[in-house]
Amino acid sequence: MLTRKVTLGGTLPFTALRAARLARAATSFSARLVLQDARGTFNAKSTLGLLSLGSLSGRVMTLLAEGPDEQAAMDTLALLLEAQEEETPGLS
Repeated sequence: MLTRKVTLGGTLPFTALRAARLARAATSFSARLVLQDARGTFNAKSTLGLLSLGSLSGRVMTLLAEGPDEQAAMDTLALLLEAQEEETPGLS
């Protein structure tokens, strides 16, 4: 299992479009991907889970990846979560 602190970029809460694109990117990996903060654990493969991040008190979360492609999943999701722009290039 890999863990990494990520600072959520862009506007919070995520737009429905951005949350759907992030979830779609996450589901392209077989690894289990979750985000954690003091409030709990959120499924990174769930659009609703990502939309529920809207009431965060902070932007720093822990990203956890576990599975055969965990490193690639971690690298990709961390990059997308930390992106400042609303659009996630190449994930339309």
